[in-house]
Amino acid sequence: MMIDDRGIVMPLDQAVTKISYHAWIPPGDLLKVAVIPPLGGADTAAHRGIAVEYQRGRLAMLLSEWPQQNFTLIFAHNADITFTPCKVVHFKSDGVAWTTHSHLAMTLQPDGTASPKAVENEARRLIAAGACR
Repeated sequence: MMIDDRGIVMPLDQAVTKISYHAWIPPGDLLKVAVIPPLGGADTAAHRGIAVEYQRGRLAMLLSEWPQQNFTLIFAHNADITFTPCKVVHFKSDGVAWTTHSHLAMTLQPDGTASPKAVENEARRLIAAGACR
């Protein structure tokens, strides 16, 4: 699974003790949860993220989230991305990102093959379900 390469896999109840914010967990069948390294700064609970791999229909999806820090998120191939809370942007062909009103940075990508539109639609579904609070 993709999540195995992202961080340290552990049960959800343990993972949430390794971060300092209230994680948003997607509805659905959770497959695995991992604590993931920070986007920047020291490897502390205040900077670490959490990743959740879950099943959505036939797709396995990986949702990753981190607390936003005082730096700009720039993705290698698309340096002109501007983040507005709840606005979905593509950071790669089958990966999307957005920020939340509670200052989280979120990414979503399939574990396997999915069309860019399917990933974008899933992100919009998650946002409607509360992933932009």
